[in-house]
This record gives sequence, structure tokens and C-alpha cells, in this order.
Amino acid sequence: MSAPPIAHKDPKMPPPIALPEGADWAGALGVFSPGVAETLLVAARTLYPHDGLPERVYRRVVAHLDRMAAASPLAAQGFAEFVDLLDGAFPLPFIELSEGFRVQVLKRVEASAPFRLVQRSTVRFLYDDIEVWEAFGYEGAAVHLGGYVNRGFDDLDWLPEPPAPAV
Repeated sequence: MSAPPIAHKDPKMPPPIALPEGADWAGALGVFSPGVAETLLVAARTLYPHDGLPERVYRRVVAHLDRMAAASPLAAQGFAEFVDLLDGAFPLPFIELSEGFRVQVLKRVEASAPFRLVQRSTVRFLYDDIEVWEAFGYEGAAVHLGGYVNRGFDDLDWLPEPPAPAV
């Protein structure tokens, strides 16, 4: 099998958010406390579980949510309400629940506005991360590289060859 493709993002787009590795990552956030950040991290991973993705991509999602909260008091309130909904569902905090119970809690609150805010923001920021693109084999934008025609748009090696045309 060939090497995984290198993803390309338009160079005009900002680079991924840099966060410290390890337990101190939440200290780099501006609005969220470490407890709120960890709850949002676990919620993001429960909503969109991908075993092959490192935790740092989910941390970057939380960093984006933190920036949204810093820019908008309404968003900050929505994130706080979401965490309160999750932590109030069982006697244990959300992050201490098993995955099955976390899924139950998320299903219980999925019709709420705070859930929709977190779910829609998470999907946006998670799947717009270049590290996620590379993990999934998506090569990203090609316009700034001259387009796909001269860059191997037909270089898929994981699909079978099409049948020969009937003569």
C-alpha cells in the first residue's frame, strides 16, 4: 500500500491551534476551566469517535469552542448549559461515565439548543482539521497547487480498477 497522502490546506487559512501536550493543555484556554474543557473533550470524542485520531485533534476542537465562548457571551452561556446538562444527568460527572452512559446522556439532551451548538461546532472544527484529513486520506484543497487534473486526481489505490469498456 502506498504512503498516506499529504493533505494541503489553502495557505491563506490559519494554521492549526497550537496547544501544549499533556495535562496542561486546558491551561492554555482563555475561558473554559480545566473541568469544562475536559467535559467538552469527552463529549466531542463521544459524539465523533475515531480510534485512529489522537486526542490533540479533539483538544483543538475544544480550543475553537473556547475562542467562540470568548467572542460571544451567548456561545459561552450555551457551552456552560451543555456541560451542566451532561453533568446533571447522573450522580457521577459526565467524564466519569462509561461510553454507553455518555451516549445515553447525549441522546437525552440532543433536542436542546446547547447540544446543537456543541454538536454543530464540533463537526465543523473536527473535520476541518488538516491532521484529520491526513488520517482519513483526504488530500484537501488543490487550487493553490494547480488543481487536481495535473496532481493525480485518479490516484486512488483503494478502489478496484473499473471494468474494461464493452467493445
